[in-house]
Amino acid sequence: MMRWPLCVIAFTGICLGQVPDYRVGLYTQQPPSHVTISPAVGGARWAGCASCAESTVTAPLEIDGVAGMLRVAGQKRQYPAVFLIGAYHLRPTGHAAIEARFPLEIRAQGNKLQLIMSLPLEEYVEAVLAAESGNEQPDQSLQAMAVAVRTYAVHFRRRHKAEGFDYCDTTHCQDFRFSAINERIRAAAEATEGEMLWYEGQPAVTYYHQNCGGNIADASEVWPGPKVPYLREHLDPYCSRANGSSWHSTIAKSDIDRALRSADIEVPTGWTSLLIESRNPTGRAVRLLFVAGGTRTAVSASSFRFAVNRALGWNQVRSDLYEIRDSGNDIVFTGRGSGHGVGLCQAGAEEMARENRSYRDILAFYYPGTVLGVTAQGLSWQLESSEHVELLTTRGQADASMLPLAESAMSRAEAATGLRYDFRPRLKIYPTLDAYRDSTGEPGWVAATTRGRTIRLQPVPLLRAHAVLESTLYHELLHLLVEAHAHPGLPLWFREGLVLYLGETAAAGASRTAIDPPPVFDRSQDRRQTEQAYAAARARVATLVHDRGKETVLGWLSRGLPADLGSTTAVGAQK
Repeated sequence: MMRWPLCVIAFTGICLGQVPDYRVGLYTQQPPSHVTISPAVGGARWAGCASCAESTVTAPLEIDGVAGMLRVAGQKRQYPAVFLIGAYHLRPTGHAAIEARFPLEIRAQGNKLQLIMSLPLEEYVEAVLAAESGNEQPDQSLQAMAVAVRTYAVHFRRRHKAEGFDYCDTTHCQDFRFSAINERIRAAAEATEGEMLWYEGQPAVTYYHQNCGGNIADASEVWPGPKVPYLREHLDPYCSRANGSSWHSTIAKSDIDRALRSADIEVPTGWTSLLIESRNPTGRAVRLLFVAGGTRTAVSASSFRFAVNRALGWNQVRSDLYEIRDSGNDIVFTGRGSGHGVGLCQAGAEEMARENRSYRDILAFYYPGTVLGVTAQGLSWQLESSEHVELLTTRGQADASMLPLAESAMSRAEAATGLRYDFRPRLKIYPTLDAYRDSTGEPGWVAATTRGRTIRLQPVPLLRAHAVLESTLYHELLHLLVEAHAHPGLPLWFREGLVLYLGETAAAGASRTAIDPPPVFDRSQDRRQTEQAYAAARARVATLVHDRGKETVLGWLSRGLPADLGSTTAVGAQK
């Protein structure tokens, strides 16, 4: 799926503040000491402080951590931080490379690097879903997981506030694998975009795990605290039917001892026996006893599992549902399930999906008593359609008037460009400004944004109140048409400028000021900078139309820019 740029309706008069992107700490378990950053298609820029002048990344940036500062190869001074925007390849020593288009902040902690990526909620959901879910899962179980991941993210935001970011990229928060996102993952996230589980007006605590072994655990029996009504113990017949829950592991006592001490868990010196002292009602171990002669020391079973897995491998002790056998120098574990057993069981959810249960059914089974919706009131997406347009809204017929407006705007766009839609555009209208901003990551002054064939809009009453509904809709539909016919690598400034030129038919005489270099667009810009960039793009296209004719300029859309206008691939940073 092509990721298309942000579509700004500038000068709308809507300026309601910006919701910051979600900040994710990368490589938090094993921070690198060196990274190489190279520009990707669209280009990248960097700066040595938040207010410093930016430099274009023309050759790979080699960055090292040195005693709490950053050393950038080829630079005389050292930096407390490096800020990166645009499109780039990131290659940390000892880790797989990734390609990204989201702002990146790099700081030094001793000789190690702290990397923090900022991205919208839905992009974060996709990266977590790619890491936490198997690609072979049925669509409905993937969609259920997308809702659980999104709700978990909102509930536990700022978990690492003291460290300068919202989430780490490990299972302490949610596993995060940006490079593993594929089309099925994107589709599952998009199908449920903005939907969360709510309880008493707040995002629910949506724990999930791989396999419950046939018994869902009560959250209060795994972690201290009051009972959560929707995270209670119950049988899971779907997981039982899924099979594949049994496991077996043999671990040397010396390895266990080393793993526990490295996690600062105290056990008796020279312990010889390990016993299960207590279990919860689902049969999971709660407390273990380490025996050394007459000394017995109790350890939480969940703390034991985490410490052993972190030191020896995450599949050594897969769950707390096991039996123990002492075989001399080793401890033999025979168990069922994988994970803590609380909340959604992924194995059971997959089985439910295979039995033709919907993602709503899956969520209702694993989080009983919660409300699924785009808002705490449980508003859900409803599909309306006309001959050429699909509409997703939470207000049903109240927004149905958008369909004829869209049909009319599509006809105008085809007449203005001479192009034709060979697909059905989809409008997605958010019920509140907060829901729009949380899902898209855009500020309140951006009336709409387009991704794939879907146009995401602020609430219709809000756009009407600011007298920008029709102009916003026409602009976005023009964008869909232009992007669908754009030559690969056609620079963003040209596409954006062409849409603005074609859409602003009532504008006064076009500026003839040539823009060189072309404007650059990216998320780091504030409203003033964004409006200037879009105005500059429109001015340049208007100049080209004046000098060479509208038909010629429209022809470049499918053929690419002529050589005298520069590269078609390396100008402008996409979002």
